[in-house]
Amino acid sequence: MDLTAIITGSIAIVSPFVGLPSVVLSFIYKNSRNKREKEIEKIKYQKEILELEVKKQDNQLKIFEEENKELDKIINGEQKNGA
Repeated sequence: MDLTAIITGSIAIVSPFVGLPSVVLSFIYKNSRNKREKEIEKIKYQKEILELEVKKQDNQLKIFEEENKELDKIINGEQKNGA
């Protein structure tokens, strides 16, 4: 047997043990990366929803303050008229 045949045979025996795991691991890595990207996107949407909820609450507070001012004017007007 010559050296070329030994090297070729060794490569043929070793390559499935090196090649297949690297292919499998690359798919696992890609899948986990996609999961992380989806989680990040989900968190961004949750953040956006929470920011909109805060704006909604701020607007509701402004409405209540305006109503309160109007009621104060009505009450103060009645007290002046009644006194």
